[in-house]
Parts: sequence; C-alpha cells; structure tokens
Amino acid sequence: MIEDEAVAGHTVIFLDIDGVLQPGESQRRFRHDLDALKRELADELENEAYLEHDKYDLGAIRYDWDAEAVERLRRLCEDFGAQIVVSSAWRIGKSVATLKEYFHIHGLGSYVRDKTTDEEVLGRDRAGEIREYLDMHPEIDRFVIVDDQYKQEFKEMFPSKHVYTRHRLEADDDRKAREILSG
Repeated sequence: MIEDEAVAGHTVIFLDIDGVLQPGESQRRFRHDLDALKRELADELENEAYLEHDKYDLGAIRYDWDAEAVERLRRLCEDFGAQIVVSSAWRIGKSVATLKEYFHIHGLGSYVRDKTTDEEVLGRDRAGEIREYLDMHPEIDRFVIVDDQYKQEFKEMFPSKHVYTRHRLEADDDRKAREILSG
C-alpha cells in the first residue's frame, strides 16, 4: 500500500507504546551494545536505514518491548484486519516510514498505517488528536484506542472505545479490545 492511500482496513488500533508494548520499568536496552545493535538490525532485516535510527529507540524496541504484549497486538491486527495508527509520543518527529521500520523489528511493520499529527497545539490533548484524525478519515468505521494515560480525556470523548492499560497490554486488555472491535 502507498502511504497516502486511505486506511484500507477501516479498522484501526490507535496505539500508545510506553505502558502498552513497553512496560515503564523496562530498561534492559542499557545492558546491550546499542551501536552494535544498529548493524545487527541492518543486516538481519536487510535494511541499511537502521544504521541511521536512534540507537536508544532501537534498543527499547528490541529489548524492552514486551513479547506477550507484542503478540497480543499482532493477533488483534490479524484477527480484525486492523491497522495501527501510532498515537504515542514516539510518533513525534518520526515519519510513518520510520515507524514501520521500528515495528518491523517485531514483524509488525506491515500493520502500521499512519500516525496522528505530531504538531503541538496548545490545549489539544491525545483524545482531541484522535478525534481530529477520525474527522479526517471518515472511512474508519471501527476503532479502539489502547493507551495507559489520558483516561479521563478518553472517557469523556470516547467512552466505549478506550482500553486503559496499567503496565502493558495484558490478557484482560486484549479481551476488552476484541469486544470493542467486535461491536
């Protein structure tokens, strides 16, 4: 698919990363040679672009993203034909191509479709950014928001569409996301 096409699956997971895929206390990346990791990923994934990416981001993705949470996300995407729109702060200053490369480390790159805006607007919150995205993409007919923050904002704007994670995407969170996507 071309990046500029509309979201083809009409089913979207608005995804936060920290506290969803990456537990907050996880710092395993600092026990590894992150410069060597860049070369390892470039060779393993046959993409020299990894040599240009931030080594701390790559280290977090490789070593700190929780394998079970990543697998739950993969199954959600597969089972519902869902695509990922990154709403996490990880999106800021990164292209969709870079985010795809990041997610490709765990075999999820093909599911990354887009990101919410990374423009900072005074007074706008994450729920507002997602509302703006939905307004610009009326073809989206099913969605879920998976985030460990902004609970009140999401409760007010999207009361039946938010899965609040407390540490990472757990089995109960997965069940709730499936209920939401099932309608």
